[in-house]
Amino acid sequence: MLKLKVRVGPKGQIVIPKAIRDNLGINPNDVVLVDLEGGKATVETVRQDPVEVLTEIARLHGVKSSELVWGDKLYEEVLAGA
Repeated sequence: MLKLKVRVGPKGQIVIPKAIRDNLGINPNDVVLVDLEGGKATVETVRQDPVEVLTEIARLHGVKSSELVWGDKLYEEVLAGA
């Protein structure tokens, strides 16, 4: 386990330490997923742009991606990796 202390900047931003970026394979302009559960936030890499994935799945189902909203069944399928 690697645990490092970082300071929150004036705009609420943090820098992911290099050791963690290297371990997770995070590069500049990558997309990461931040999850909050039980008072802890986790960061994980996203290998595909979720917007692009959602748009493609919507297209395959004949739905405009702009019509999808949080909680939508199709949107939930995307989050589940369907």
